[in-house]
Amino acid sequence: MDRDKFRKEVEAGLEGKSRAQLVAFAVRSAMRVLPLLAVQTGANSSFRGRREAFGFWQREDKNAYLLSLLRVYSVSVWGVSVISFVGSSNVAAYAAARDAAYAAYAAARDAVDAVDAAYADADDAAYAAARAARAADAAARAADAAARAADAARAAARAAYAAAYAAADADAAAAAAHAIIAKEIKTDLDLIGQLTAMQFLQAPLWSSPPPEEWQRWLSDFKADALSLDVGFEVWLDWYEERLQGQPIDADLLEQWANIPEEVESQGVAAINAYLKNLVAKSATQPLNRVRAIFIGYGEAGKTSLIRALHNEPVLEGREEMTAGIDIRNWQIPDTEIKVHFWDFGGQVMAHATHQFFLRSSCLYVLVLNARSEINSTEQAEYWLQHVKSFGEKAPVMIVGNKVDQASVNLDMAYLQRKYPTIVGFYPLSCTQAQNGYKTKFASFKEDFCEQLRKVGTHQMLFTQEQFAVLQDLLPYQEASAFLNKQRFAGICQRHGIGEDGVQNREWLLDILDKLGMVIHFPQLACLDEYILNPRWLTHGVYTLMYHRKPRLTEKNVVDILRDKPIYDEQGNKLDYPGDKCRFIMDAMHEFKLAYPLSRDTLMIPELLPSDQPADIPFNVIGRLLFEFVFRGFLPRHVMPELIVRRHEEIVGNVVWQRGVLLKHKTYRAQALIQADYHERVLSVAVQGREAKEYLDLLHDEVVQILARLSGLDVEKRLELPASACLGQPPEPFIPEKVNYQQVLNHIRNGTYTFIGNNNTYNLHKVLGLVVPKAGLAGLAGVTSLYIGKFINGDHNGNNIRQELKNSTVYGSVIAAATVTDCLNTTLPDSKATEEHKQLFEALLTAIQTLNAQISPAEAVPLEKLANRAETLVKASQSIPPDTESFAFSLSGIKATAQTLGKPAEPVRKIADQLAAVLL
Repeated sequence: MDRDKFRKEVEAGLEGKSRAQLVAFAVRSAMRVLPLLAVQTGANSSFRGRREAFGFWQREDKNAYLLSLLRVYSVSVWGVSVISFVGSSNVAAYAAARDAAYAAYAAARDAVDAVDAAYADADDAAYAAARAARAADAAARAADAAARAADAARAAARAAYAAAYAAADADAAAAAAHAIIAKEIKTDLDLIGQLTAMQFLQAPLWSSPPPEEWQRWLSDFKADALSLDVGFEVWLDWYEERLQGQPIDADLLEQWANIPEEVESQGVAAINAYLKNLVAKSATQPLNRVRAIFIGYGEAGKTSLIRALHNEPVLEGREEMTAGIDIRNWQIPDTEIKVHFWDFGGQVMAHATHQFFLRSSCLYVLVLNARSEINSTEQAEYWLQHVKSFGEKAPVMIVGNKVDQASVNLDMAYLQRKYPTIVGFYPLSCTQAQNGYKTKFASFKEDFCEQLRKVGTHQMLFTQEQFAVLQDLLPYQEASAFLNKQRFAGICQRHGIGEDGVQNREWLLDILDKLGMVIHFPQLACLDEYILNPRWLTHGVYTLMYHRKPRLTEKNVVDILRDKPIYDEQGNKLDYPGDKCRFIMDAMHEFKLAYPLSRDTLMIPELLPSDQPADIPFNVIGRLLFEFVFRGFLPRHVMPELIVRRHEEIVGNVVWQRGVLLKHKTYRAQALIQADYHERVLSVAVQGREAKEYLDLLHDEVVQILARLSGLDVEKRLELPASACLGQPPEPFIPEKVNYQQVLNHIRNGTYTFIGNNNTYNLHKVLGLVVPKAGLAGLAGVTSLYIGKFINGDHNGNNIRQELKNSTVYGSVIAAATVTDCLNTTLPDSKATEEHKQLFEALLTAIQTLNAQISPAEAVPLEKLANRAETLVKASQSIPPDTESFAFSLSGIKATAQTLGKPAEPVRKIADQLAAVLL
């Protein structure tokens, strides 16, 4: 096939088409090559020595990657159905398409990495992985067309290219199938102008019976998908409907695109089972409950705002400070949706406990006090960081209260740019909600209800059997805070919820726990009951925290809670009998809020004295110092949780609210760990013969704690020791703290001389003093840190981003070295024409320029760009040139450049020029 001619035909055929038509064309092109994910090279081919379904992906990634590609198709098709409309559905479709595109690009990139590995082993499986990469790339381009209004035509054309070229990589026997796929793409170009976008999508995927080779691929693909045994049948049925051109249920696809996060977090099998229920129309019962969480400093007026929403009188200075969490019910007018108002105590001491109750499937209302001495923007940013870390993408409404007494001056342009989930800012006076500020309060209430309705559209849908279990639990909730496990099993059995299958009793229990309706701790196997009223636990925990005694015996707990009766939102009195108080102690230990001193005694680090003890037995001479520097805020729970995790290593009683002295039981080393909330720095100082091993262990412990959060900007700093100076250290020696990643980049690049502001250091010595040999390989592979959550296979994974500050190195030193070596050594040996050499040089120079423009946080994609470019140039050294390597390298360069956005546009353009002349 003349690729340049084909490209021009596609671009010409798409000119002037609507966005909906472009998306429809892109997704049809991508869907047509989906079965190529199962194609192998040769009759008895294998990947890495054996025939394995989707062997080009890592075993733990297969489920998630395959699901991500299939979801691209459904999200893109749904996107076509709403493109012509305005409003929340349209915005949601764009967002879903964008997320789907990112996931598909990840699947494509990992397949490309498999290509590289297979090529290195001279393995024919590289061709199978290459086809998978292009099929995944086609899917990602389709989602791009749905997500990017400005570039829809380009994305649609690229989806067609990727689809056509994916088939081109098949073995000789499949050449005819490749030609027919290209022909079908051309047929679509004729058809697209004759039908509406939805009619076009509902046309059969093939205008004539597909070739036998393609049908064999489809059969293999179905077998491979089913072999994963996580419920991909629901997707195979939907794909068959697209092949046959059956009607599209846009309402169903909207539900598919808005899977509740409670289900998302359970993994691929749970997601597919939920989708299957939606298809069968068996999951139709909404819970009709949403949560609004009111946050802000104490005395901001959170409780007053809730009273105003209930049309209750609000008087200045009459509201008591909320201790812990107060929960009230409310109903959205003219709907069946009930809202739980969670009023969080604003005292700083309570902030460490908030992490256990903040969720993303809710609406946040941040209340600011106009009379506060704290700058309003600083007030807002502190709490917005909480939402970003614990609530992820949840919407936030900002209310400036008491504006009848003082103005609230917010830098909203700055805040909305940094925190795009902000819905709006509402200056109010709760005491004047029915008088002078009645109109403004009504405007806030209208937007408040609208946002709650939007949250409600993402709520869980249950089957009749599952919903019946929920209804049966309500009478028990009114009678007791606890539910016996056997009774719960009996209720499930009565309604047909068994112990087997994906949506079994354990699944339902996990969903109820995530929804906050039932609390259970699988780790506490000895516990024979579930908490049926979460208010019982939240009140119990916060009551103990507000008692302000760090050391509590079981008797103390019983006495404190017995004297604090509480009523839940239904008016039910919550009792704390002595035999149940042990559960609260165990829960606090499980929450990492406290650690046991003995069987019946707890220590709560957050309540320890804030003053540092005098005369701490720690020698700072010769120490290793490592710092985590937080941009934005240092979460209050990090230090207390670290103390709880390492409590068995505490030296004597050297522990206070913001620090601890530890001594490892095996390593000959001590560590002094301190949190400075004003400077937002967590420092780890380690001393002893095996200090670097202990530092490595504590580093990983902190990273594990941070991994539960999303959106944190964290820089790691290392204090360079005097003993690593080249030559004699100067007197007096002034310690220097440098970016740890910068040091690692030097080491990975083979550069062992580091020039600091005051001294020059030998990194061989730093390596020996700081980084243990066992940890070097793993740490050296970490080039960037972004803390965020994602589904990885059937387990939760975390991705960590490190923001590099005050660095003398931009981008990646590895990428810079790769490009320089390629320009000086590899390119001169190329057998390419002068025209091609000039394009190679232009590409390498563009990558070099890009590397100097963007931050080291983008080191990973920069290094991939450089590696792909190096592979591309090396492929030109052979006669005839390695055209397959050309194709794989250019595909990877363009995909990576796409992820880097506008700064990488010159790289992408040159890659397009190279593709035109090389492929």
